[in-house]
Amino acid sequence: MHGLFSHAPAPEPGPSSDADVDPLRFSVRVPVGSDRAFEGFTEYVHLWWPVDEHSHFGDGAHMSLDVDGLSEDSPSGETHRWASLLEAQAPARIELSCTYNFEDLAPSHVVVAFRSAGSETQVELTHTGLAVGEDGQRQAEVYACWGPILERFARFMGAR
Repeated sequence: MHGLFSHAPAPEPGPSSDADVDPLRFSVRVPVGSDRAFEGFTEYVHLWWPVDEHSHFGDGAHMSLDVDGLSEDSPSGETHRWASLLEAQAPARIELSCTYNFEDLAPSHVVVAFRSAGSETQVELTHTGLAVGEDGQRQAEVYACWGPILERFARFMGAR
């Protein structure tokens, strides 16, 4: 009946609870070549990951990125997997199947690309495959942590 009165404005479409969530994209530039950037990201994640801010176990946790994926170990020896490794192509890219904090949902997809930019490297993280609707919105809010995490990596690698 909303069209009964022709002078009434058409209702504005609101956000659908079934709407797709846009991919999350984050990028930093580090002052080293792609070989060193890739190595710093993968081999030294335990040195730069901000466990004080982004952690399952909190202070004292140890992050690792290996053939199994991105994991966090507690001081008591418990392990929590953030993501499984799908593919690693040194020094160009890493692909992960991410479940952190959303183990009840289908895994999402993270690609970290390392692109040479002269003597520097552009590190681009794209997180796709988030759920639709409210679950996807919650994922997007939680996974926005990739921005500060990448910034921490950039500072570790010498960026200002």
